[in-house]
Amino acid sequence: MSRKIFHRLRDIDDVLNELSAYVRPLGVEEVEISDALGRVLAEDILSPITLPPFDRSSVDGYAVRASDVALAEEYSPIRLALKGHVDVGEVPSCSVDKGEAVEVMTGAAIPPGADAVVMEEFVDRVNGSILVYRSVASGENIFEAGSDFVLGEFVLKRGIRLGFKEIGILSALGVKRVRVYIRPKVAVFSTGNELQEPGNDLRIGQVYDCNGPLVRALLKEVGCSADYLGIIPDDVGVLKSEIIRALDRYDLIVISGGTSAGEHDIVYHVLGELGEILAHGLKTKPGKPTVIAMVKGKPVIGLPGHPVSAAIIALRLVIPLVKRLLGLREESLMLRAMITRDISLERGKLNVIPVAVLSREELLAYPTFRGSGLISSLLRADGYIEVAGDRERISRGETFPVTLFNPRELPDLVFIGSHCPGVERLLRRFSRELTNPRLIFVGSTEGLLSAIRGEADLAGAHLLDEATGSYNIPYIKMYKAEERVFLVRGYLRRQGLIVAKGNPKRIKGFEDLLRDDIKFINRNRGSGTRILLDMRLREIARKRGMSFQELISQIKGYRLEARTHTAVALAIAQGKADVGLGIECMAKLYDLDFIPVAEEEYDFLIPRSRLNYAPVKRFLDFLGTEEARELLNELPGITPRDDMGTLVDPLSYSS
Repeated sequence: MSRKIFHRLRDIDDVLNELSAYVRPLGVEEVEISDALGRVLAEDILSPITLPPFDRSSVDGYAVRASDVALAEEYSPIRLALKGHVDVGEVPSCSVDKGEAVEVMTGAAIPPGADAVVMEEFVDRVNGSILVYRSVASGENIFEAGSDFVLGEFVLKRGIRLGFKEIGILSALGVKRVRVYIRPKVAVFSTGNELQEPGNDLRIGQVYDCNGPLVRALLKEVGCSADYLGIIPDDVGVLKSEIIRALDRYDLIVISGGTSAGEHDIVYHVLGELGEILAHGLKTKPGKPTVIAMVKGKPVIGLPGHPVSAAIIALRLVIPLVKRLLGLREESLMLRAMITRDISLERGKLNVIPVAVLSREELLAYPTFRGSGLISSLLRADGYIEVAGDRERISRGETFPVTLFNPRELPDLVFIGSHCPGVERLLRRFSRELTNPRLIFVGSTEGLLSAIRGEADLAGAHLLDEATGSYNIPYIKMYKAEERVFLVRGYLRRQGLIVAKGNPKRIKGFEDLLRDDIKFINRNRGSGTRILLDMRLREIARKRGMSFQELISQIKGYRLEARTHTAVALAIAQGKADVGLGIECMAKLYDLDFIPVAEEEYDFLIPRSRLNYAPVKRFLDFLGTEEARELLNELPGITPRDDMGTLVDPLSYSS
């Protein structure tokens, strides 16, 4: 099959407007209230009754006339004749006249003549009378008839999704059946010979299909009926037959993968044969390789194969389309937040950027996008911002609306900094005490800067200063941040050269990285591991009388960067590299050999403004426990410091 170039790229909102001509609610049905949860209301609801339908007591007590007890005081009670009793569900059999009271239970009807209820706690019963020790105002402790809803009052609007609150209200109003929109049925496929179902074994070159389950979950969250129909191979005949079969049973089809312009990207070709292509390529980043078609009067959406691209287009295109089919008027939850980073944009496209929302004096939006193929960009995000295509960059400090993925709670503890299994283990255990912790691994330098800027509640760093041989404190001083952060002592961990089992290349030290037969994998710039490596390489360059740039140009793979120790170990385990610098526990995890070169200090940094924040204080307390020490001792090459959890003030620190 020949390669197919993208047609003229289209704006995503223009495509949505065009689709609106084809897409509308599928009809209305009536369901029992017990089956209505999550359904979309197809009619306005007016209250069929007055609620409550009678004056009722909000407490256990005594129905009285407020004027009779206006002078009641603790040391001068008012005596009233006790006339009777009204229980819940009973019709009052007597009225309240001057100088009288009737005992009432919570929820009971108020007898005629009474206009207030004295709580039981302020009354003594004495020989058929009561002594009232406190005055009450007219209407006190009474739910008056119609105080909730009155007959004919507007209650619920057509087009809303029925949640627990709405179900409760409808039931309280006596509504047994309700008219709702018919749920659209959506078929979800994934395409690609490289895909495997989760749970199966992976071979090199294969990945698990996450797009299908992700899209189905999004669709079910919004309230439609969605079926994941599995993985379709890159075969035109199979894809065509599956789409035709699905069109008989479903109202919308969503396919991920195979939508680009390559020779093996078949979705465009198949949809072009079956129906009318409305768009092939959108002016969005990520999400450009999207295909939209109408086949037999039904929309078929081809999403990009990269998971972040697929998720973004599903959110921006598929979900609005499904909401229209559902008759749903629900808007996305949005809030405004200040961007924490300068971001380069792709001009001419709608840039959609996943962000984590950090709750500080004002809301902050921390970009988490690391590439459309890395689904962790979504894991660490609470929503996304959109920037129009007439800009080339946005600057730190600008504010943008953030569309939240869902209205869950924002993170209650944000960790930003260097990746380490030790900190993962500590925070995983500590997170039992939190609602929604957020871990963002970006390297030691970025962790320190995030703490300085007040974005992180807690940061992790192991930054070695070449001049002093000390960790972290010199960098705080270098950034003149002594007045902005505290340092908390953490733990020690062994760094070393990770090599294949048995060390087949007989690597002994950093000098071996210069050999022609050695493939190296580096860590990302800004990481403490990268700083340690470059320091050792500079020593070698000085000894050899050559520049640092000249030396690193001889290392195969120096510019190949991994963002985590896991990625380094995995590259060596899979034979993509012969050696990398990393921590011992990751070498052991992948059954690799390890050549120790240094023991480094992994510390925590806390903005001074967050020191008294309750989750941070609890974490500091946790660091000082024996449980925290035991958790770290279980990891090879990681050793808790004797003073772990000790707070260090850089203003008073001297090495």
